[in-house]
Amino acid sequence: MRVARLVGFMSPLKIEDIPEPKIGKGDVLLKVDTCGICRSDWHLWRGDPSLVAYMEWSGGKLPIIQGHEVFGKVVEVGDNVESVKIGDNVVMPASSTGDFRTCPYCMNGNSNVCEHLVIAGFGIDGCFAEYMLVPARSVTDLVKVPKGIKPEWASITGCGFGTAWNGLVLKSKIKPGDLILVIGAGGMGLSAIAIASAIGARTIAVDINTETLKKARELGSIGAYRYSGKINELNSVLNEISKVYGVVDVIFDGSGNPDAVAALLPALRPQGTLILAGLMMKGKETIPLPADLIVAREINIKGALMLAAQHYEGIFKLMSEGKINLDPIIYKVISIDEVNDAYNEMSEYKNSGRFIIKKF
Repeated sequence: MRVARLVGFMSPLKIEDIPEPKIGKGDVLLKVDTCGICRSDWHLWRGDPSLVAYMEWSGGKLPIIQGHEVFGKVVEVGDNVESVKIGDNVVMPASSTGDFRTCPYCMNGNSNVCEHLVIAGFGIDGCFAEYMLVPARSVTDLVKVPKGIKPEWASITGCGFGTAWNGLVLKSKIKPGDLILVIGAGGMGLSAIAIASAIGARTIAVDINTETLKKARELGSIGAYRYSGKINELNSVLNEISKVYGVVDVIFDGSGNPDAVAALLPALRPQGTLILAGLMMKGKETIPLPADLIVAREINIKGALMLAAQHYEGIFKLMSEGKINLDPIIYKVISIDEVNDAYNEMSEYKNSGRFIIKKF
């Protein structure tokens, strides 16, 4: 089967043919239909510390097949598998149980923070491949996808869209009329905007990419501000947002840029919520947050790590009912041979949305 493997940080992925995985008792084999390229895949390729730590903590090592936003068809099941059958279309949440949902977090419906977490492309081989093996300990987290859902849409629910849903719907409990500031309108940020619009909330987008901001408008953002990363520009953006909109109810950070988060935090209202969902790059793992402001406004700070399999029910319902449109989030559909070109484009922040691998 054709795969793209990470063999060294900052080195081109190796596109090669290797044998198909052999399943064992309780395992499931997926024929990969569609796979998103997440910014966190790119972070691991760079060797950024938090992602390398995830890989090492979960038992992964180089070389490894990357990719964790997978939509595929079940083509083989091991003994004792009852939750899925051959022919089922499924997604595997990027953050899945690694212990058959037996830890306290899993039993409380939070398998995305399982004590023995499994993340494809980090701890096990992922979906930059024609076939992907789901280990027995994670099979219970496979989510069946209803007919009629676009494969490209389904794949990104595994991470980018799922994380945005977790942060806005589960952690922030947004409601119609709320005002949300989205910092970083990449695949995850655009997903946040699409979700908020579907619920009836309003969004303001801040990003460095002009094309991305156009997509934010297309998805319903009432404000869109570009900056190049300079602090003085962020201060100007903050002043403009404050003048035009006042304060916001939620800040959703998908950028992983600590300077942007710190500079724009004063836009958040008292008892508002800051959702941290973006991953930081090497050398920028710490956010210098103003403690006095956080105390004075009783600001809530929450992290959002992907989405537990137990919380997918509302997502596919919205899609099936035509209440959400993810087409603007799809930037390019590519073949596996173009993965390194995609990483190069991501390194220059040229992509406005998700790359999707469709051809192997």
